[in-house]
Amino acid sequence: MTRDQHFGGPGWHRVVQCANCSVVFLNPRYSDQELAAVYPSDYYAYQDNFRRPRWKKVVKGLLGYQTGPKDPHFESPGTVLDLGCGSGWFLQEMRARGWMAYGVEISKAASLLGESQGLQIFWGTVQQANFRPEFFDYVRANHSFEHMTCPNETLDEIYRILKPQGRLLIGVPNIDGLNARVFKRHWWHLCAPVHPFHYSVKTLSRLLARHHFSIERISYDSDYAGILGSLQILCNRNNHRKSSEGMLINNIPLRLICHSFAKSLDLIRMGDVIEITARKVQKEA
Repeated sequence: MTRDQHFGGPGWHRVVQCANCSVVFLNPRYSDQELAAVYPSDYYAYQDNFRRPRWKKVVKGLLGYQTGPKDPHFESPGTVLDLGCGSGWFLQEMRARGWMAYGVEISKAASLLGESQGLQIFWGTVQQANFRPEFFDYVRANHSFEHMTCPNETLDEIYRILKPQGRLLIGVPNIDGLNARVFKRHWWHLCAPVHPFHYSVKTLSRLLARHHFSIERISYDSDYAGILGSLQILCNRNNHRKSSEGMLINNIPLRLICHSFAKSLDLIRMGDVIEITARKVQKEA
């Protein structure tokens, strides 16, 4: 059992593991509408960060503080869909590179903010968006797939709308990582109830294979939050403060130290975040 340690929502949530496929999930399960109502208005992905100062990126590079998914390489721009795109920062970047960029987002406020920037964002789920068959070269679900309440149906829809040999990137927290094992219900990325599902390399690989995707690359891309954020949640466990409140999580030197340690865990494949790039393959007759 765990509570909402990020946003301070009421109640407790039961985390269980499937005896057949080993996927970890919340029980009882929630609908998309129920989860959409849980997100606070200041959720990070919903904000107006379209004009982020370039100097911050430069400083992070100089300090060795690199974050962000390892998107697959494409020879030329094509058509991309970002699932759970928030207000659309990634779509803006891809559009600037010459891509036809589309997004799907469950938050109406975030989708409207993105549309105000001229971005094409559908408010709802990917199933409701009903894109044309074999329309996308690339579908991306970075830190959004674990938020989705129906992973099997979502992968079926992604398969339908991807072009033959189209590529999919999924980035999710790693329930088999060292920090998940050490901190358990205080783990930063447990994030109940907005993470209704949790995956490991093994369970996500099996799920992708079942839906006719061939894995191209598995990598790890963790940062300081899995360590430092979990410690802050542990410190806050009796005072009901949010995970963003406290001296640990807001300490810049500690962030840099923990970020380096997180990258060390990535090297031994025990990090907090896994990224799997897969390709759509033909179904057997």
